[in-house]
Amino acid sequence: MSFKGCLVAGIAVALVGCLGPAGPSGPQGPPGETGAPGTSGQNGADGSPGQGGQPGDAGPSGPVGPQGDAGPGGRDLRSVGPGLTVSIVDAGISDAGVATVDVKLTDTTGRPLDRTGTFTEGTVSVSFLLAYLEERVDGLPLQYVSYTRRNVTFDGGTFVQNAADTNGEWTELEPVGSGNYRYRFGTVAANVNAVGNRTHTVGLYATRTFQAQRFVDNKLFDFRPDAQPVTAHRDITTTAGCNACHTRLEAHGGARREVGLCIMCHTNTNDIDPDTGNTFDFKVMVHNLHRGAELPSVLGGKPYQIIGFANSLHDYSDVKFPTSITSCDTCHTGTDGARWKTNPSQEGCSGCHDTTWFAATPPPAGFTVHSGGPRTDAQCIVCHAANSIEPIEGNHPLAARDPNKLTVTSTILRVPRVLPGAQPEVTFSVQVDGAPRDVLAQRMSRLRFVLGGPNVDVARYWGETAELAPDCSTLTDGGQCLSAVDAGVFTWRGRTPLLPTDTGSFTVGMEVCATSDAGVRWCAVNSVAPFAVTDATAVARRQPVTLTQCNACHVQLSAHGGSRNNTEHCVTCHNGNLVLNTAVPTDGGVVTANAAHFKDLIHEVHSAARYPSPLNNCAKCHTTTGAALPLPQGVLPSRSELRSCGLLPDGGTGYPADGGGTCVSFAVMASSVFQAPTSAACTSCHNSLSAQAHASLNTTSSGVEACAVCHQAGRSSGVDTVHALLP
Repeated sequence: MSFKGCLVAGIAVALVGCLGPAGPSGPQGPPGETGAPGTSGQNGADGSPGQGGQPGDAGPSGPVGPQGDAGPGGRDLRSVGPGLTVSIVDAGISDAGVATVDVKLTDTTGRPLDRTGTFTEGTVSVSFLLAYLEERVDGLPLQYVSYTRRNVTFDGGTFVQNAADTNGEWTELEPVGSGNYRYRFGTVAANVNAVGNRTHTVGLYATRTFQAQRFVDNKLFDFRPDAQPVTAHRDITTTAGCNACHTRLEAHGGARREVGLCIMCHTNTNDIDPDTGNTFDFKVMVHNLHRGAELPSVLGGKPYQIIGFANSLHDYSDVKFPTSITSCDTCHTGTDGARWKTNPSQEGCSGCHDTTWFAATPPPAGFTVHSGGPRTDAQCIVCHAANSIEPIEGNHPLAARDPNKLTVTSTILRVPRVLPGAQPEVTFSVQVDGAPRDVLAQRMSRLRFVLGGPNVDVARYWGETAELAPDCSTLTDGGQCLSAVDAGVFTWRGRTPLLPTDTGSFTVGMEVCATSDAGVRWCAVNSVAPFAVTDATAVARRQPVTLTQCNACHVQLSAHGGSRNNTEHCVTCHNGNLVLNTAVPTDGGVVTANAAHFKDLIHEVHSAARYPSPLNNCAKCHTTTGAALPLPQGVLPSRSELRSCGLLPDGGTGYPADGGGTCVSFAVMASSVFQAPTSAACTSCHNSLSAQAHASLNTTSSGVEACAVCHQAGRSSGVDTVHALLP
């Protein structure tokens, strides 16, 4: 083994523990170089704050600033009442077409209202119309041209309609709280300078709700932008004239109640109804509507309809005018109301004559060419003047303006007491054209007396025709006759005596007519008078309605050929025991002949028809106490009959001689059904099954009604409350 190898081996052994124990530690060496600094640790939590120091001394005060401006005056909550009155104080339009109107808002008693409803109860909502009145070359006022318009899009098209302005600017005028405001229109009155000398009109409709009731007011104000006096007005139809029938003209939700507003919107500048082709022009539309069922186009099979908002269908093909359609004066009540006969127009006339073609072009199917050919409006009067070949008045005949009419009047002068079983005597007078008429020497075409009673409520009646009655001085059999008393004064003695069982008072009415040389019959208004039977003095039947109230719509009430024209006369025949003449089949079937009691008939007819007034407005037809409950003692129920065709007394059937299918009257086998008087009247309008059941349940088997318990005036459901006309 070499030395080098031994040395290596020795080192190896030493390394593995072959050496001896370690020696003592040597001295510490010099310190090494400083290492790089480590990263910073996280901040520790904040310590609790120390106690605050003592406050320093206050500095010196600065100078006082100037006093600020006074704030606006305070507003108090005003105590106001119901109602709404909007007064137009002034209106004008600047040269730039800026229109303003000053108004005052008050309640019914004149207390000022806050328009916003903040300081007085009930927000006042106001919508404005603005238009000028077009004029013919000769200055005749024509119709309005509206500034306030809108575009309406429906059924895929855009249509122009006159409308209201509501997006303008309001300013409250001084003194604050006085109810005075100025409205600046959002619509600019374009080209106003070109028509500044024409009549301009501001119209408004306003609403206010106070304690759950809505109040409405409409106003119109005429002015001229050039500040000159207004001289031209369109005053053909008036709201008062309309309300003779309508009680309160209302349209478009009830907020528009003045015909003056209607004619501002419903002009011929409006688009037609695109669905039907009918115009919204007032003078055409209103004639169309009122003639309704008698329109030539309707009679030809085409209904008269208007499609309104939300595609609502309004069909007026069943409207029947309550008086003669030729009674133009009924609606034309304004200061210029006579224009229908002095200044006719093609548009106005086409409202009633809606299949007459006035144009030069060939007429559409169903139209008839105007016999005078195409003409301008100014030329109409050439043929249609009063002294021309086709006078309008002559082609619109009406008794009241017939130059050849006979004025017939009759008066019952005296009816002495008629004892049971005795014949009645009536002293009366007749005048024709103001002259006394000798009814024996110059006979009337009709002279008839109708009697009925008792007046507590008429139960039976009879009539006698007397135009050919003999002179009493020539009669010996005690029958019907006439005796002269004085010029035009006669006494009629009836043939039929009263029954021995008749009591109380009865009524007699006269039917008197004369026939002109032209063969036209003219009748007097029925004269009616009560007479005593067992009463000490005559007691008239109660009067729930008056002829004047009926004639507000009907102008001249007339029935049965015109000789019966007074409601006091009508109720004598149409009493509680009268039933309608109803055909009875011969197949053994049972039919109902309904009551012909006046109140039943009238309520049924008016509720089923296009009644122009609110049906709940009892005062339209009734006197002050006419609809009051409870009814007087003795008022009769209404009788109807269940009828079937029975056998004749000789065993034969009731078939007519010609073998037809209707039973002859004397062969009718009938049984009566009675309805208590209050129920009969009320269910004539309230004819639902539930209403009839309600009436029946509140009537005893003996006919005593409990209606007044709830429906008497002042009670929980008093007629005066439930039938009250809303404001």
